[in-house]
Amino acid sequence: MEDAKDRLKRARIAKGFKSAAAASRAYGWGESAYRHHENGIRDFDKDTAERYARAFGVKASWLLLGDGDGPVKEAPAQGAYDPMPNAIIEGPARLPFPTNIRDVEELGVTMGGDGEDDSVFALNGQVIDRVMRPQGLMNRKNVFALRVASSSMSPRFEEGERIYVELMDTPAIGDYIVLELKPKEDGEPGKSFIKRLVSRKGGVLKVEQFNPHGYLEFGRNEILRIFRVFPTRELLGE
Repeated sequence: MEDAKDRLKRARIAKGFKSAAAASRAYGWGESAYRHHENGIRDFDKDTAERYARAFGVKASWLLLGDGDGPVKEAPAQGAYDPMPNAIIEGPARLPFPTNIRDVEELGVTMGGDGEDDSVFALNGQVIDRVMRPQGLMNRKNVFALRVASSSMSPRFEEGERIYVELMDTPAIGDYIVLELKPKEDGEPGKSFIKRLVSRKGGVLKVEQFNPHGYLEFGRNEILRIFRVFPTRELLGE
C-alpha cells in the first residue's frame, strides 16, 4: 500500500528528477533530510509537505494522506544550463501577473552560507520549471526567474519570493542586483548574493543588505556577472 514516502518519491520522479540528490540540489534542500523523508526513516510534517508540494506541483494533502489526484507525468528535468543562469528556492511567489504565458525559466541553486554569512548561494544552472511571464516583460529577451535564497533582504524581499532578473553590466545606483562572483575552482559555481547597489567607485561595488543591516564591497575583478532585479512597476508594465 502506498504511503507518504512512496507518494513523495512518485511526485519527485513525475517532476523529472531521477534522484533524491538531484531534487535536493535543485531546490536547496538538505539532501540527508530529504532522503530520510523519501526513504521513510523520518516522517515529514504539514509545513514540510507544503514545501515539497509547491516544488513538485502536487497538493500537500495528497502527499500526506493520498487525498485527491497525484502528479501528472512531466518531461524529465534538464541538466546543466549555460546561458545566463540564476537561481530559485522553493516557496510562495508573491506577485500575480495577468498573463498565461509560462516561458520564463527558473533555474536551480545550491545552498550553504559562507562562514557566518547565510545570504550566500551558488548558481548551478539547472532548469527547474517554466513560470509565468509578467505583462511588462512580454517583449524582453534574456529574462530569468529567481527565488530569494535567504532573509538577508527582508523585508524588501522575503525568503522564497520569486523575482525576475536580466543580465546588466552597469545597473543604476539604488538597483537591486544579483552578484555572481567568479568561481574559485574551474567547473564549480561561484558565490552569489542578492543585494542593493549603493556605489560604484574605482572598480569597487558597494552593496547593502537589510537583515542584519550591513555593507559588502566587491572588486570588479571578483565579479563574473551582474543581474538586475526588475522592480514591480516594470513587471506590471507601468
